[in-house]
Amino acid sequence: MTQAATWRVQAVGFDDDLVARDGSNFLIGNGYLGVRGTLEPWRADRYPAITVSDTYDNADGRWRELCTVPNGLYAELWTTEGEELLGKTDAAALTRSLDLESGTVHHEYSMGDGALTIETERFASYEDLHLVAWRMKLAAREATQLELRMGIDGRCWSLNGNHFRTLEPVIEAPADPLSMLGFQAVTTERGTQIEVREGIRVHLDSGATMQPLEREPILDDERLLRVLQFTIPAGANVVIERALSVASSNDRDPATDVQGDPAAATVASVERALERGWNDLFDQQRNSWRAYWDVADVRIEGDETAQRALRFSIYHNRIATPAHSDRLPVGARGLSCQAYQGAAFWDQETYNLDVFLHTQPEVARNFLRYRWHTLQGARNKARRLGYEGAYYAWISGDDGEELCPDWFFREVITGREIRNHFNDQQIHISPDISVTIREYLNATGDTNFLKEGGAEILFEVARFLASRVVWIEHRQRYEIHKVLGPDEYHEFVDDNAFTNHQAQAAITIALEAREALPPAVLAELDAALGIDASTVARWQHVASHLYLPQPDEETRVIEQFRDFFSLEDVRPAELKARLLDPSEYWGWPIGVAVHTQVLKQADVLQLLIQDAATDYEVLQANFDYYEPRTQHGSSLSPSVHAIAAARLGKLNDAYRYFMKSALVDLDGDFKAVSGGTFIGGIHTAACAGTWQAAVYGFGGVSLTPEAIMVNPRLPNGWTHLSFRAMRHGQRVHVSVTLHDVTVTADAANDQTVTVQVFGEARELVAGDTLNLPINPPTSPVQGAQA
Repeated sequence: MTQAATWRVQAVGFDDDLVARDGSNFLIGNGYLGVRGTLEPWRADRYPAITVSDTYDNADGRWRELCTVPNGLYAELWTTEGEELLGKTDAAALTRSLDLESGTVHHEYSMGDGALTIETERFASYEDLHLVAWRMKLAAREATQLELRMGIDGRCWSLNGNHFRTLEPVIEAPADPLSMLGFQAVTTERGTQIEVREGIRVHLDSGATMQPLEREPILDDERLLRVLQFTIPAGANVVIERALSVASSNDRDPATDVQGDPAAATVASVERALERGWNDLFDQQRNSWRAYWDVADVRIEGDETAQRALRFSIYHNRIATPAHSDRLPVGARGLSCQAYQGAAFWDQETYNLDVFLHTQPEVARNFLRYRWHTLQGARNKARRLGYEGAYYAWISGDDGEELCPDWFFREVITGREIRNHFNDQQIHISPDISVTIREYLNATGDTNFLKEGGAEILFEVARFLASRVVWIEHRQRYEIHKVLGPDEYHEFVDDNAFTNHQAQAAITIALEAREALPPAVLAELDAALGIDASTVARWQHVASHLYLPQPDEETRVIEQFRDFFSLEDVRPAELKARLLDPSEYWGWPIGVAVHTQVLKQADVLQLLIQDAATDYEVLQANFDYYEPRTQHGSSLSPSVHAIAAARLGKLNDAYRYFMKSALVDLDGDFKAVSGGTFIGGIHTAACAGTWQAAVYGFGGVSLTPEAIMVNPRLPNGWTHLSFRAMRHGQRVHVSVTLHDVTVTADAANDQTVTVQVFGEARELVAGDTLNLPINPPTSPVQGAQA
């Protein structure tokens, strides 16, 4: 592999067993829509999809999810002998690549030893979020006649049924064979209008206009197609440029917050794009990505496989994020498909947000503003379950109402549905958001956010937690019963360590926010929320009397939840051998892990890596205990273990887990179906976790209220690691080699920034550099905060 190849994901041919995986890996997107990386002639049985944000709708009465819309990149190319060319998948003919540097997917076909070559390219625009640009170039040694059928396929791949009450074809100018084509859809549940438009222009590579022979557009088996017949001149290129645009009635003008006309918007988008042409559009796209990579790239020298996988992760984390809005979530599978309904979990704050804290903090703010906009949904859930305050949805869409069904998985032997309690026992989602608000404030210094929704979130979460705890008189403490921690295999547990510590932190953060707010603002907010002195006193009592599981005095291990140590002590490999079917769900109520100490993912370790000051012996003891018992049934788990191992100096373990996280999608070694439910697609939180493992783990970065801490340690084989980090709007450039660490304050900074490297603190003004030699300490590396 060359350094240039670290910007490219490439595949030769197509393995039918990897159709679902590769469609996700070769995804293009821009946070508004995602277009799966399938071939142009493929139909719904091979998972092509254009998934659109802010189109939540219910198709089957059970699952509200994002809609997939008619495929406006559909095309077939035929020879006069009836041979279909674009559908070839053999290694001799087809090469596919994703250019991470520009967000462009490229397909190249070669037939007859180069007698005919076909190239297609596509990207989702960051200049016009509704637009997908596509280009085909055809070249032949001798004059060659071909027929191209291209347009829009109205048959959508959808996981849980048809989302459209009506789906009507549209021909903007029926008398013109090259007319713009479209579909107009209206969704079944909410009546959302979704418009898809597609237009083309045809020319020679010299720029000369070419007039193919055309027939009027046809409607064939739910496909609206134009049919073009033309001859490729010998030695020349025929170029077909296509503009596809998608808009919905939910779209709002960012300047006015007014909903527009989606049909008019798509027509105008296509017309603008065709007038500008591919080259101009692509230059803008490349510039947008270059600007992003300038702040977001993490460079590795000495390990090109790791470098490519890390850039792949950063790419997918960006295109999954609706950075254009503060009202939309980051889906657990982004916009790669409808799995997990295109909705947010705790992943959004615990994983995805951190990347933007150091690259685009205004986008991190959007994440938290989204939680403020959906606060009413969290209040509704709390009331429905008999509590006060705000209990955030485990699966949260556009309005914050709970989208997680009661019956999520199916028991694969009997076919009976399994009642899981993800939606009513994973209460840690609410305090997780509060803890993230504190992290955001430490990172940005944006105290205005408290007045603009942050304090309201904190107070409502504190109110919920104070209503959820149970006072145990004979122990003189509050406990939290019947919960589900990050380890989802064990439900109905009491005093989960992660949950209790997060809850206590959340209430403490709320109390601290009361001290930070101006008195007039606090009084107004208290009046609006009905908070009085007794409410605050209750929070203070809970915060000071909540049971917080501590490390055992001898072993230093924290029990994951009460009586966890009494469960059968086996290892994941042994449990796997007990399965009757490989797709069985391991968890509640009858899974093989329920009555054992095998955990799905990091739980206690998730807690410990959040604090840069975690005692080394405690982290060491808990890593050694829980690591061999962790099945890593969640893609969130490996990056946590990588960070913990890096902090402990277990660099081989850290690298192994880093690569496990980085290759979850590239290698496709993660299950796409669990308990009968499709959970495939891009693991967006693992993508963000891979970044965390590189920057927080090997880079040793953590943010405190006072400084950026940098305590790096490189794994074997890496000779250089460099990245950018931010605190309070001030950017620093971090460069780590085998011999030294260099931290440079960005020349554009307008304030000093405090950095602390290996315990040595320094105030850096713009352009200043701190350089220190690496002398591996005998004590552990500290400061990798997740």
